[in-house]
Amino acid sequence: MGSPKKSACAAADLTDDLIVEILSRLPAKSICRFKCVSWHWYGLITNPEHRKKIPQTLSGFFYPSSNMWAPEDPARTIPDFVGIVGDEEPFSDPSLTFLASYSSIIPKISCNGLLFCLCWKVSPRDESDFVVCNPATEKWVVVPGSADESISLEYHFVFDPAISPHFQVFEITDADENYGYIGDVNIYSSETGAWSCIGNGWGDELQLVDRGGVFLNGMLHLLTYDFKILAVDTKGEKWRTIPLLEPMTVSCFCRGPLAFIGQSQGRLYHINMRVGDTSKLSVWILEDYDSGEWIFRYNISTAQIFGEKNLMFERDYALVAIHPESNLVFFVCRCEDLLISYDMDRGKVCVSNLKEHLYNRPFLPYLPYVPFLKDSLAAQA
Repeated sequence: MGSPKKSACAAADLTDDLIVEILSRLPAKSICRFKCVSWHWYGLITNPEHRKKIPQTLSGFFYPSSNMWAPEDPARTIPDFVGIVGDEEPFSDPSLTFLASYSSIIPKISCNGLLFCLCWKVSPRDESDFVVCNPATEKWVVVPGSADESISLEYHFVFDPAISPHFQVFEITDADENYGYIGDVNIYSSETGAWSCIGNGWGDELQLVDRGGVFLNGMLHLLTYDFKILAVDTKGEKWRTIPLLEPMTVSCFCRGPLAFIGQSQGRLYHINMRVGDTSKLSVWILEDYDSGEWIFRYNISTAQIFGEKNLMFERDYALVAIHPESNLVFFVCRCEDLLISYDMDRGKVCVSNLKEHLYNRPFLPYLPYVPFLKDSLAAQA
């Protein structure tokens, strides 16, 4: 092994283009550390042109916001953004003004740099589109409606440029409008520009918890009321049911499972309120994805985070995201315009200000945003 002095000399001989090429092959977590190597490396990494090649990390959260400057249209909503890093954000306007033909823009899902939004038209005002856009490049496409006349329970959106330049939209229909059981699953692919009716490979009498989905290992993961996680791939060819352990099955009559699922560092997380102790959350990780082996990893004291005991998950606060590269979780609290992060490894709490809660409803989507800086939206509809 060479001496540190020789290694430093070898690194100094690298051209800027070669350094950028090497950095482009590293995970975003490593990129953040390499900003501290020198001011020269910091400049290389933050250069707008180089950032298109280098993996990005979580920069903040999009969330719906009421438009205080349009009294003639009080129902109008536009996106806003709260940043969690010091770098300049890679978009010009969080309200997505490049979507000029829409009067209201409601972000629903964020996945690897693209936003899936419900957009109401300027004219006619009672018509809307589902739009997929890239805030960093201001490219956008309209997703056509499916031909299925069944009632839609939920829509989910997935995109991973490491797997494919194309995105997919899942429409989950209602098998029985009185009970909300999962019916057929329709999948739109931007590669084909068409919807496919896939059916239902999970079984009957399953109800989804409306807390978003997780895209991991090429599969969409969804939480159900009967304490199972359902998974399906982007073509509807692979279907899976992942059971939970008994200590993970905590529920409330009116809110269902008191739990959240997310992904970080390539693993599926399940976080649930503890039985008989509302001041603690338990964090579980799917250690072996293939076998479905869960391991207990952390206890989180909500009293430490919020400064008071006996707060109820999804009543007084909500868990909105897990950082994709670290053991950091993010909360919002009812009646407080705050985004709170908690470092599970260090027990450290940080607070960021939100401008407002939309209509005093704090648990609307707060969508984690990782910039995707490609020049074009390759997934054109």
